[in-house]
Amino acid sequence: MITLTALFFAAMISCEKDTPVEVNTAKVLTDALKSELIAATDRVFLETSTPGLIALISVEGEPDFLVKRGTANLTSNDPVHEDNAFRIASVTKTFTGTAVLILAGEGLINLDSSIAFYLPEYNVPSGDAITVRMLGNMTSGLFDYSEDPGMWERFITSGYTLAFPPDSLLAIAFRYPLNFMPGTEYEYCNTNTVLLGLLLEKITGKPAGQVISEKVTEPLNLGNTYFGGPYYLNTPYTHGYTLGDDGLIDATNWNPSWGYTAGAMISNFDDLKRWARLLADGTLLSDSMKNERFSFGQYDYGFCVELCRYKEDHWIGHPGVIPGYNTQVWYNPARKITLIVTSNTEVGLPAQTLMIEYIILLGNL
Repeated sequence: MITLTALFFAAMISCEKDTPVEVNTAKVLTDALKSELIAATDRVFLETSTPGLIALISVEGEPDFLVKRGTANLTSNDPVHEDNAFRIASVTKTFTGTAVLILAGEGLINLDSSIAFYLPEYNVPSGDAITVRMLGNMTSGLFDYSEDPGMWERFITSGYTLAFPPDSLLAIAFRYPLNFMPGTEYEYCNTNTVLLGLLLEKITGKPAGQVISEKVTEPLNLGNTYFGGPYYLNTPYTHGYTLGDDGLIDATNWNPSWGYTAGAMISNFDDLKRWARLLADGTLLSDSMKNERFSFGQYDYGFCVELCRYKEDHWIGHPGVIPGYNTQVWYNPARKITLIVTSNTEVGLPAQTLMIEYIILLGNL
């Protein structure tokens, strides 16, 4: 295949040194497109009734385009702001997966080894047949503990303060039979990434959050991205709201321990803008581990990362949903476009809805 880069340099070689070469510098973020993006944002903001909504499109070589609507706090009515921290939910998986692949690249983890080999103490159902790779690409067949109604009933009864140690999450999942034979199908499952977090701890002897910090966020200077428990978001932060019996209720400080390495991290727009590109580039990974990360196969899910396709566009990233927050983080490597959307409610999936609208508008250019 002849790449656009090869064609460009071939054209340069064939020209005289003093002959100017025309380069396509057409803007992506034209005034017309911005108007359409703003209209889509206003429509989603109103239709989903989210308290707040922020969207960022960053095109390499162009000024960032940022749209902000609504409030970060229904009590004080402070406007949403891109500097605020918020819970990123399942975007956490991208950090967990990166740490696992780094250790695999260092020879400390074998992706073809079974999880029973590394974690025999947890008695994982069919653990001898479930490899580390299957956990990363969501083909293990394990039951997702977050689908268990009893877990949420206990959480609600506790006033949303109940802590769920990782082994208790596994205990919930392992009460159920496998949904399919390992490696035969795909099903998104938080249990997989909890096991990857425990694997990090077993291999290093350190808490998973510390491993992710030392291996991923610190080397990349993502200082606003961290694990935060209840009552722990660095200021300034955006309050998150979910649906209660009498309307929206504040879920900001609900204990996020049930998410562990599958969904308990916090970040802000500045860090996620940089992380979107670094994630899609496979930064920090060896060449062999980059191949593992981006082996999307028929399910469009690699190793703790997703592929979103629309027409000719391929977006690499991950969504996140947790009570109070909905986040989307994507990067288009071919067009060098970053897309970050977050809302401070998960009700109606406002960030996901707007992300889809944006990707369609960009793909129709």
